[in-house]
Amino acid sequence: MTTTAYSLGHTERELDRLISQASFFGDLTEHALGLAGLEPGMRVLDVGCGPGDVSFLAARLVGPAGVVIGVDRAEPAIAAARARADATGLNNVHFFVAGAAEVRLDTPVDAVIGRLILMHLPDPAAALAHLRTLLVPGGLLVFQEMDLAGAISDPPCPLYDSTLDRVRETLRRVGADPRTGLKLPRIFAAAGLPTPRLILGARVETGPDTQAYAQVVGIVRTLLPLMEQTGVATAADVDVDTLADRLRAEVTAAGGTIVSPHYIGAWTRLPATSGGTPASA
Repeated sequence: MTTTAYSLGHTERELDRLISQASFFGDLTEHALGLAGLEPGMRVLDVGCGPGDVSFLAARLVGPAGVVIGVDRAEPAIAAARARADATGLNNVHFFVAGAAEVRLDTPVDAVIGRLILMHLPDPAAALAHLRTLLVPGGLLVFQEMDLAGAISDPPCPLYDSTLDRVRETLRRVGADPRTGLKLPRIFAAAGLPTPRLILGARVETGPDTQAYAQVVGIVRTLLPLMEQTGVATAADVDVDTLADRLRAEVTAAGGTIVSPHYIGAWTRLPATSGGTPASA
């Protein structure tokens, strides 16, 4: 079973999970964006923006003199992002419905950014090749993707490890690539982009009170129907309603340390004297 659609869906519960996930991992993304060179006054395009969290991070970095445009192909995600922007009074962030490979702009941007979007695309290099045409000469591309194989525990916590194995395998079977982070240099090269700089970040957690257990349960609950459809696990195997308590008990009893999936950021600039011709609406 494979699909080119975003396999996690856009229900209200899933959008809430994405917001929670963005809060948990937000420092890693903000650090990568800052290192890459987002700065005040920039005009930025955030592709696959979901409910808007990366757009809001970028808006803080570019400041009131900058502009952030968030695009996503899912209307429920864009509606949520607009409502959140309105609620916080942000007037330099704008959202509209468009896919990463089809978005068109009237005015080129200084940077194109995205988080956890390329892993869901059937041809991520083709999407980047298109997105580069929306940049000014010398423009910046910054993408952050997961390597789910980076999630480990010490001493080994079998429930934590097997749960993340199920998440990885389910994503793989529905056509998403859970190791896209490590492939970013090849994806950039295939898109005709200069070799990127990269940085890896992760959450490292321990004890009974970490939010890591809730984060794991959130993605498992979202993927559970697909786990069953693809034969990865049954609902009885997973027992999602007790999973957080069992993870907490396992890690705490072992005095364990758990590492989240790795977040790998990659960024590069187009040559200052050339670049794609921006597409227009």
